[in-house]
Amino acid sequence: MGDIMNFCSDCGSRLDERLMDDGRERSVCGNCGRVFYDSPCVLVACYLCHRNRILWLRRGIAPAIGQWALPGGYMESGETPQEAASRELEEETGIRVDPETMQLVSVSTVLHMTQTHLVFRSEVDSVPEHQLTDEALEIAWFGLDEMPWAELAFGTVEPQVREMYKWLETGQFGIRIGFVDETHSVYTSYGLSD
Repeated sequence: MGDIMNFCSDCGSRLDERLMDDGRERSVCGNCGRVFYDSPCVLVACYLCHRNRILWLRRGIAPAIGQWALPGGYMESGETPQEAASRELEEETGIRVDPETMQLVSVSTVLHMTQTHLVFRSEVDSVPEHQLTDEALEIAWFGLDEMPWAELAFGTVEPQVREMYKWLETGQFGIRIGFVDETHSVYTSYGLSD
């Protein structure tokens, strides 16, 4: 399980690990019988694009402090994935983008972290003003040939980032569906269109 719980959040009794009928081991309260499910967290990220360039930020927080990543973070209760991506972009860069402009480009299961990642693309007509934050030590717009690949915060996403640059060049976009484990990623792209 991702996060280990020792006590029931309903009654405070100790939890036991039990093999359930579905073949999975789950935490179960020995007193009230509540079953706790290890469901994935949902994270969002955004490719903010201007022509063939993408906005990147040099991370100011762990993990991967000082390396380049897309703006993103955890989805909150009460917001849509597009609203979450727009909020994270604004919190990390000061750039406000209408959630309605967010186009889904990737759905990933991160197996070793019990996470689901939803990645969006939004395009801007001109480079917007930005601000540095605790989460973004530096902000830059990189094209494919300018990208500091050796400083990519999460190296397993490099093939998907390269594909996004290709999509920007051709103007045909699809949706990638796949998974990431600790060593590599596997994706299939669907629905390329104008």
